[in-house]
Amino acid sequence: MSVEVSPMTANIMIVAFIVEVSAVFIALLVPGNLAPGCPLTNNQAALALALCCVAWFLGIMLAKALARTLGLFISARHRENPLGKVRTLHKFQDQFWQLVVHSSMGVIETYILFGEESSKAWFYDYASMWTPRQQSETSTLWSVLPSNPSVHALYLMQVAIWSVTFFSHLFIEERHKDFLMMSIHHLVTIALLAVSYSMNLVAIGTVVLFLHDTSDIVVDLLKLANYLKLEGVRRGCLVELIFVTNFFTWGFCRLYKFATLILCSGLYGTREILTQPFEPRMESFTAAAGSEYTRGHRPGFKVGDGTFNIWENILALPTHTNIPGYWGMNTLLVILWSMQILWYCLFIRMAYRLLNRQQASDVAREDYEGTSDSEHENEKQD
Repeated sequence: MSVEVSPMTANIMIVAFIVEVSAVFIALLVPGNLAPGCPLTNNQAALALALCCVAWFLGIMLAKALARTLGLFISARHRENPLGKVRTLHKFQDQFWQLVVHSSMGVIETYILFGEESSKAWFYDYASMWTPRQQSETSTLWSVLPSNPSVHALYLMQVAIWSVTFFSHLFIEERHKDFLMMSIHHLVTIALLAVSYSMNLVAIGTVVLFLHDTSDIVVDLLKLANYLKLEGVRRGCLVELIFVTNFFTWGFCRLYKFATLILCSGLYGTREILTQPFEPRMESFTAAAGSEYTRGHRPGFKVGDGTFNIWENILALPTHTNIPGYWGMNTLLVILWSMQILWYCLFIRMAYRLLNRQQASDVAREDYEGTSDSEHENEKQD
């Protein structure tokens, strides 16, 4: 039994999905929209994205087949045979392929951020993270993006993954209580990928993806363990242990690190970097000031020296061409972080119920997986 979703809500999400994904493909075909360093032409990039969507869809089908074999093998050795119900088995398969996706993307993002010399500073230095990497023969102030195929490949795969998972969320998977919130999350993430790539802010995009994918691995393991009812002393207390682990990893990555590393630097540092006195297109403002100064920057200003006045800068340059995506990018990030807070409140509620000695599988099913109370009663009667 699925959670009821109004037809209007479902139709709005379907239309939004079609419009957003179509816009991404159209944007790829427009000359000049590819970030510097991309080894593909516009037509090649659009074709590669389409093929990547197909490849991920087939890969998901393969992962689900593997999950079915593996899940039934483990479940058969459990006294209650937890995957005996078809619905539960389907949920297990859906979660398993998400684990495959998050794990594989997490490995690639870890390699880019900590294994490649050209991008090692992105995770630690907010100036490096937020500086648009634009190839230019005339400007030495803007960093040059190396021809680093791994970053472009990551974006290609991520857009394909989020498009395919959004399609699956809308048309294939059972709709849970958090259908609307998950749909909005997919829309915001695809938009964030598109905006960060079009502005050539691939560094911040990579860091955001890393924080999300690596923390989602623990969430996936929690759900899989719950479906298999690996709780209690007899089953190694796996559900309980993974839940505690997830409580801290989610809070650290999605709330603390996202706020301090992404939001603080984005709301403050982005403007500081993009409106430096001698950045491209800032020449007229600098000349009008009569010195190496523009509103918000003192003469001799250096990024991160603590002298930048963001409010004076915003009042002076509210819609400067250097920052066409400043408001959009940071709005999307704030929405994303707000959703993380709501989900974390759900974890806190689960922790409270677990401390009150409710069965771990019941808590996870009712609170986290979005199963309605009436649906849970039907399962008990089966």
